[in-house]
Amino acid sequence: MAEKRSTWHRVRKTLISLVIMLGALAAVVAIARMPGRTVDVVEREIPPVNVETLVLKPVPKLADYLELPGSIEPNAIVEVPVELSGKIEEIGPKEGDPVREGEVILHLDSRLLQAEVNSARAQAEFDRKNYERLAELLKRGVVNRNQVEEAEARATISGANYEVARTNLAKTVVYSPLTGILDELLREVGEYVAPGDAIARIVDVAKVKASIQVPEKDTPYIRQGSEIAVSVDALDNRVFRGKLTYISEIADPSTRSTRVEITLNNPNRRLRAGMIVRAKFRRRTLSDVLMVPLASVIPLEEGRVVYVEVDGMAEKRKVELGLIQGTEVQVLDGLKPGDRLIVVGHRLVGPGQRVQVTQSS
Repeated sequence: MAEKRSTWHRVRKTLISLVIMLGALAAVVAIARMPGRTVDVVEREIPPVNVETLVLKPVPKLADYLELPGSIEPNAIVEVPVELSGKIEEIGPKEGDPVREGEVILHLDSRLLQAEVNSARAQAEFDRKNYERLAELLKRGVVNRNQVEEAEARATISGANYEVARTNLAKTVVYSPLTGILDELLREVGEYVAPGDAIARIVDVAKVKASIQVPEKDTPYIRQGSEIAVSVDALDNRVFRGKLTYISEIADPSTRSTRVEITLNNPNRRLRAGMIVRAKFRRRTLSDVLMVPLASVIPLEEGRVVYVEVDGMAEKRKVELGLIQGTEVQVLDGLKPGDRLIVVGHRLVGPGQRVQVTQSS
């Protein structure tokens, strides 16, 4: 009896579960057959981007300038040597003093050489007078010609020795070989020097040279004798004008550049050696050049692009650039006169996007 009740209980639970599952399935089918609600999708119109444009016009004539850095060098640097051995007895000018060509810089001890000059002069005078005396006696037949010729030779030799002694004495005084500034004294009073020893360094700064390295590709544009503007950073970018006076015949093999020199007048000595300068070379004059603001160009991984406005839409153009002058750059290809270049808002647009021109120039 108990087994019958248990079996009935299990059958009843199974029937109840089956009824619940059928009811749920019917509910799902009913919901699926119900008419759906209609949702209206409204497409929102993207507003145009406000931009400013520039109508491109070619520049009839444009000077192509090349600006290169360099440095100031003295016009000449000379180390003054001595020609004799001796002790330095006196030095005239001090370091930093201006000196003129031919001005005395120093004296060597000359006492021994002065004595040699006195002795040589006395011997030369004696031999000369002896030759003159014998020459008179030869006229009277008192002496023979050989005696006179020997006396003449001795007079000639002693006269030459006197001149050598005088020349050596003169070398005890050292003069400045050029007008300039005594930049450095290399010896002091009391020091002994030998022939060839440098005793002072003199620089000529009445004129100076701006030394510039010109890249290989730009050397065809430079001409000797042309006037060049040179600005000096240390003097608030003051501009000096000089002439290109030297172009090296040999290019630097490591940098592929050519050294040139621009000579500048320096009467007030404001230009000092070592100052950094910038030289402005005029390479050529271009005609009908299309220049655009450098900021309007967008660099990409593959080239550069700009945007122009065409019938209220932004159009992307790939451009090829040329020379840069200040904040503008030359466009060689990709744009033409009359194009309306987007110069403000160009980074906010894409190809085909509507634009609203708020200002055009």
